[in-house]
Amino acid sequence: MRVIVLGNTGYIGGHTAGRLRATDGVRVVTAGRSPRADLPVDLATVSAEALADVLRPVRPDAVVNCAGATGGDAVRLAE
Repeated sequence: MRVIVLGNTGYIGGHTAGRLRATDGVRVVTAGRSPRADLPVDLATVSAEALADVLRPVRPDAVVNCAGATGGDAVRLAE
């Protein structure tokens, strides 16, 4: 099973990706702005169509979106 995790450098995304990697039969592919991401994409600016073009070649069985806000004050980030 191929699973793409968006936002894997954050707290929830990092834990989610780690748990999935520990699961037999699961291949985790990461996507985001981090230089460590398998698929480089800026989720704050990419269009839905362009994001689909980036994800399509991987042919994921599932996409887990753990991406959140990329800026703002503490209240905005918590929302």
